[in-house]
Amino acid sequence: MDVERYVRWLQDVRRYQPSTVSRRLSVVVGFYRVCVIDAILEHSPADYVRRPTVPSESPTLGLGHLQFEALITTARLSANPNDFALVALLGLLGLRIFEACGSNIADLDEEHGHRVLRVRGKGGKVVLVPLPPAVARAIDRAVDERTSGPILRNTLGVRMDRHAATRRLKHLAHTAGPDAEDAPTYAAAHVRDHHARRRRQPA
Repeated sequence: MDVERYVRWLQDVRRYQPSTVSRRLSVVVGFYRVCVIDAILEHSPADYVRRPTVPSESPTLGLGHLQFEALITTARLSANPNDFALVALLGLLGLRIFEACGSNIADLDEEHGHRVLRVRGKGGKVVLVPLPPAVARAIDRAVDERTSGPILRNTLGVRMDRHAATRRLKHLAHTAGPDAEDAPTYAAAHVRDHHARRRRQPA
């Protein structure tokens, strides 16, 4: 069956993770379901395709305390001010990488005497996240008197995307040495330890 071969190709040739294979297969299943509803097909050829097992909990490991300490120290000493801001937003504030890269200077505000960042998360949900002093200082250093535009910029001076952010994190991890370099690449792209996850709770 073509759908089965497509799934095997995603797994064996493209070497995608089970979660990615499952998402892509869902698109195919949805397409054939619409064909059946519209009476274009009598039945869906994707009905009995075996889906890969996706764990309910993410297998991605976060950075340990020593790894994160080495990484943020290296970022703080970097000549590129965006490095410290990137690691602070991900590791200290607990933002997802797309949330950090999508943050703008206009999203900075003050509520009840505290500096906050307006974060647009998954599904377009907007939350106000209080800024700890260290994160605020890192952001101010990256903004550098600018009044508009993205908080994080790449080496060309335009908005940093997740690919550029991942490259910067890999560079920082390599510079930081074994403590951070041994961390999984995917985890480094998220730099979130268990303390950072508390940011979803009320301050």
